[in-house]
Amino acid sequence: MQGEIDQLLVLSSAVNAIAQKEPLRLPATQAKRLRHTEDLTFVDLCKKNDGTVKEQIRFTKLSHWLEDLCNRKVSAAWLVWQPQHETTPSEQTTETYIQPEHMKVAFAGATKSWSLIATGPDFTKHWQSSWRLKDDREKQQNIWQVRYDCIQKTDQETPRPEIDLAQEIARLDEVLRAMATLAGQLGHGNWSAVFNKAIDALEGKKSTALPPAIRPPYYAAYPKDAHRLLAAIYNGWVFGGMGSWNDVFFPKHEDQANYDRLTPELYQSLCRAIMAISCSFQRP
Repeated sequence: MQGEIDQLLVLSSAVNAIAQKEPLRLPATQAKRLRHTEDLTFVDLCKKNDGTVKEQIRFTKLSHWLEDLCNRKVSAAWLVWQPQHETTPSEQTTETYIQPEHMKVAFAGATKSWSLIATGPDFTKHWQSSWRLKDDREKQQNIWQVRYDCIQKTDQETPRPEIDLAQEIARLDEVLRAMATLAGQLGHGNWSAVFNKAIDALEGKKSTALPPAIRPPYYAAYPKDAHRLLAAIYNGWVFGGMGSWNDVFFPKHEDQANYDRLTPELYQSLCRAIMAISCSFQRP
């Protein structure tokens, strides 16, 4: 899974755990996933009468943000994905072409279509992340500066969306099988095996289970169908830079046309599945 989306799911899990009166911290295994980021910054955005936006830094530590949500009696958190408009071949010109999201997601800052929703008795807030690379010469490593902007808020509680994990499994299974068949036409690489492993994950085969280091916090609070979906997402996430599925080209026109059709379908199915998983955190 793309790292920025992974972090959103980590935070969503942590907030849902707080709503169930769990400790105000991430378990050690998941906390390690933040080791290449500076402590997160949370910022309120307020649009002024003259159209400008006022920024107010609310928290500069994740623990303080979680504590505030706890004090406000947060009841639920989940992720929302709102896909951007993409130009169809008939619409495309040099000026109007919009790169598909499954291509852009390989790069930092390409997840503006995602937001984290947190809600409680008298509030709902929508948080959107931005990532910026910082060269830490003292530690001799790259550190990400991650900021979450509150882009929308209301003074009312919002019900968590109803989801159907079985439907998401069926949808993802269908497109993965089509992708595995298509990948078999390449004649090189191991793409068929990649997609077949994701199919195995949907079927719950033990060899595809997620290792603890990449499970979301409070993994046991998610139903078994969510575990299968998560394993399929991590095994079937093929969107990256050079050498990824985004870089594949088919010599036959028919195969390339199927690639152009199925690849965004796979990306969309994976994103819908991630949203559904975030809504499936079980209340006691």
